[in-house]
Amino acid sequence: MANYKATYIGKSYDRDYIYLEYEYRGETYEVYEHRTKGNEPLRWQHANAQARIDKLIELEEKSKKQKQEPIDMDEIFNMLGW
Repeated sequence: MANYKATYIGKSYDRDYIYLEYEYRGETYEVYEHRTKGNEPLRWQHANAQARIDKLIELEEKSKKQKQEPIDMDEIFNMLGW
């Protein structure tokens, strides 16, 4: 698989959190840091978000490929016993 990099988009804040937004392979995702409490390390959040995006893209490509394959009518007739 190609080595893709996330692109930083920006950040936002609320009372307790800092949210960092990234773009990866055409999809956006956020990681967050709690200002006063610990949370899952940002590195893990990036890895999990990117893995989800990779899996989603893989499933979409697989679905498109299956839709494009021609239907073998002989195989269907054989399954039906004709």
